[in-house]
Amino acid sequence: MVHYKKVKKAMIDKDLTTVKLSEITGFSRVHISNVINGHFEAPRARKAIADALGMDFNELWDGQPNRH
Repeated sequence: MVHYKKVKKAMIDKDLTTVKLSEITGFSRVHISNVINGHFEAPRARKAIADALGMDFNELWDGQPNRH
């Protein structure tokens, strides 16, 4: 499964929006959205998102950088 689909599924399962992830992680909503959608690589934000979703970083992001 493509990582952004995993993230979005996990967000739905946890009833979290990008706004709520932003509040939890301390990153802006736009930054969270850009990271989830693969517009740029941001390891610290990815780690914070994985932690907020209660998921393993490598499981969520397939251990790979996200590049388009």
